[in-house]
Amino acid sequence: MQFDKTKFKRLVHYIAWKAGTHDWFGAVKLNKVLWFADARVYMLTGTPITGESYTRGQYGPVPQHIDSVEGELVREGTIKITKEGKLTRIVALTPAKSNWFSSGELQSIDYWIKHIDEDHTATSISDKSHDYVWEIAKMGEELPLYAYRVSRVQEPSDADIERLKKRAKELGLA
Repeated sequence: MQFDKTKFKRLVHYIAWKAGTHDWFGAVKLNKVLWFADARVYMLTGTPITGESYTRGQYGPVPQHIDSVEGELVREGTIKITKEGKLTRIVALTPAKSNWFSSGELQSIDYWIKHIDEDHTATSISDKSHDYVWEIAKMGEELPLYAYRVSRVQEPSDADIERLKKRAKELGLA
C-alpha cells in the first residue's frame, strides 16, 4: 500500500483527540499507538491503516512523516503541541471523526490508545517496541511492518522452569 497522507493525518488527529489531554500521554506514546495499530492491522489483514513507513528512532519506531504531518495539523489549527517538562503533548483542538476508519481499523486504534495510555508509561511501552527487529536495525533504518511480531527467543526465567517442571511431573514426564 502506498502512503496515504490524508489517512495518516486523520489518524494522528484522532489519537490526539482521544488521548492528548490524558496524563503523561505525549509524543512517545502517540508514536507507539501509530506503530502498534498500523502493524497489528497489517498483520491481521495484509494491509496497514496508513501505508506509513516507520524507522528506528531513539525511543522506538518513528513514523517517517510525523514531523511534517504534525506541522500541517498545527498550521491548520487542528492540533496544538506544547512542552511540559520532558513531555511533548499533542492535543486536538477540533473533534476527530471515527468514521474516517473501518470498524476493524478503529477497533485496533482504540485498543492501542487505551492499552498504551492506561497500562504503560512511555518507558514501559518503549521496552515493548524495542523488540529484536528494532535492536538489530541501525538508527534511522526502516522497520518493516511484517516484522512487528518478530522476537528473539529468550532464556526461560526461574519461574518458567519451575512451572514447566511442575507441569511435566503432572503429565508423568518427569
